[in-house]
Amino acid sequence: MRKWKRFLCPLLTIAILLSLSACGSSNQTTIDQCEWTLNTIQSDSDGGEVVACAADYLDSYPDAAEVDFSCAAGEGTVVLTDHASGQVYSGTYAESTATGDSLLYTVQFDDSTGNATSALTKYADGGSAPTLVLSVDGYTMYFTGQ
Repeated sequence: MRKWKRFLCPLLTIAILLSLSACGSSNQTTIDQCEWTLNTIQSDSDGGEVVACAADYLDSYPDAAEVDFSCAAGEGTVVLTDHASGQVYSGTYAESTATGDSLLYTVQFDDSTGNATSALTKYADGGSAPTLVLSVDGYTMYFTGQ
């Protein structure tokens, strides 16, 4: 019986720790979890046309302007950086709703209020990537997390 206790106690401890670690897991991707790289910018007018995109997407959107933007967020502040011009746009964000695996935020840049959504996008090939969608002032920006 004593030999079984030596094996049983460590096994039970490991099983309890694994079950507790699973309780805290979540598929939610938060806005402050990643450094975000811009993919595309769509105009809310003109039927959602892509008006600008990162260099990797120019073949798909030949009429779009090339841009190099990133987004970072933390402690209620969101910062958009235009790497080509060096222009930095700073604003605030606050979580408004959690729906399933998505988190919704209200964002504010100067006098412009908009929305953001962060989630894990799952692809048909089984892959996935953190995604941030930011909508403000008639434009929607799509970012991928790094």
